[in-house]
Amino acid sequence: MSSTSTSTPLTLRGKVALVSGSSTGIGAAIAQELAKRGASVVINFPRSAEKEDADKVLSTLPAESKSVAIEADLSTTTGPEALVQQVVAVFGRIDILVNNAGLMLGHSLDDPDDAKVIGLINKMMDLNGRGTYLLTRAVLKHLSNQNSRIVNITSGSSRTPGVGVSMYAGTKGMIESFTRSWAKELPRRYGCTVNAVAPGVVGTEAYYAAPATVRELLKPMIDETPIAPRVARPEEIAWATAMLCEEGAGWINGIYLPVGGGSTMN
Repeated sequence: MSSTSTSTPLTLRGKVALVSGSSTGIGAAIAQELAKRGASVVINFPRSAEKEDADKVLSTLPAESKSVAIEADLSTTTGPEALVQQVVAVFGRIDILVNNAGLMLGHSLDDPDDAKVIGLINKMMDLNGRGTYLLTRAVLKHLSNQNSRIVNITSGSSRTPGVGVSMYAGTKGMIESFTRSWAKELPRRYGCTVNAVAPGVVGTEAYYAAPATVRELLKPMIDETPIAPRVARPEEIAWATAMLCEEGAGWINGIYLPVGGGSTMN
């Protein structure tokens, strides 16, 4: 009696994938899923304090994936280009870009502390908006010209925002607009597709470490999720992202894919 293999087919064997902000959370799960499918993955982390986390993720990847961890702060104007240059020095090209790095800092629109609010705005705009734009711009010079993939991780909050996240939701809406624009602009010139994955509430380390007041604000949305009253697992976001990176997804372009159990519907 023959046994049935449960191993994941290596459908991305030979591909080089750059996943920004991948030392923890959703990004780490995406890196693991792409590596499981055979890709060599670049795990990106922003500063030396997070190197240990990046190395932990790296240690979970298959040895044959030839993956690496690279430090680069994408919230700076020079970080995206520096990251890409290091990737190209190792692998020579990039087949898959997952724009995952992002930051959510809650605040009220009417907070009287102007300096505080402007600081929070700048941090989110620099990383979520400009960082995504500049990293994609830098990658294009080295993107494989056939069956390459760009996947932007946005958020259900761009369409169904909660309280106190207007700037975060706005930056994620910006990424959604990037996706639509690039899906028209880039495919014929660079042989790629461009899509967006929009998670709902995800049970990452950051979610469980957040103050109880934050989780209480999210509870009504979680309780009303059509499939089940729970948060998503990072692996569920990773699977949807990896699916869009497969060769068979070559006719999917410009979509906004909610992965939130129906909490956001397209």
